[in-house]
Amino acid sequence: MKMTQPFKGANVFMSRNLVPPEVFNTLLDAIKLNGAEIFLCCDPSRNGPSDFHVIASPDHEKFEDLKAKGCNLIGPQCALSCAKEGRALPQGGFTCCLAMDGLKVLASGFKIDEKVKIKEMVISMGGVLLSRASSDVNFVIVKNVLASQYKWALNKKPVVALNWLQQCWNEHRVVPQEPYKIPPFSGLTICVTKVPADKRKEIEKLTSEYGGRYSGELTKRCTHLIADAAEGDKYKVARKWGHIQIVTRKWFDQSIA
Repeated sequence: MKMTQPFKGANVFMSRNLVPPEVFNTLLDAIKLNGAEIFLCCDPSRNGPSDFHVIASPDHEKFEDLKAKGCNLIGPQCALSCAKEGRALPQGGFTCCLAMDGLKVLASGFKIDEKVKIKEMVISMGGVLLSRASSDVNFVIVKNVLASQYKWALNKKPVVALNWLQQCWNEHRVVPQEPYKIPPFSGLTICVTKVPADKRKEIEKLTSEYGGRYSGELTKRCTHLIADAAEGDKYKVARKWGHIQIVTRKWFDQSIA
């Protein structure tokens, strides 16, 4: 007999419509073994602090109704992890899993609505989304290299793209960050002037390969102008506009070295 029952006193609602069939029986056994009282139905009116509703996805049609009524929502992976680790079920909102339990995440370069979604995902995996840079942050998610915290985090913290977070969500674990590193030209639009034609083609190819956009024409959307000499119409216009960084081919080469 199990010595401790961390779910004792909890009322867990499990509907076959909300839990995938491949994990239903395993989950049912784990919840029973850990002392919870089980109700094989969905009852949104049960929204007390000891009431928990198992739901596999926030995309399910029942999710918003349960959330609006203030129900404690947990994913199957969350319940299984709690059972395995002998810990109580988490209260408040929706916890899909414990993949980011104890982790602190910083997001930079995103719009407000994007940050709201990121925060929901991080919290749903047991993590914390910080509002400012901190020495104890574990991961920094940036939209591109123009993000305000990108330079601060580079060489200090793991810096990843948003699809890293999505993959963690999909797999219910912290996936390796290597495939999700930010390309050095991500978010940049690069133009050139006074550069030989063969080198222009190479720069165009490499800019695209490393996440950037090449522009044959200098427009106000350009972020960088590669100039071999401090002369020419593009150079003068870039200086006049002021927001375009004028760099050399050495900068370009070092960025992808």
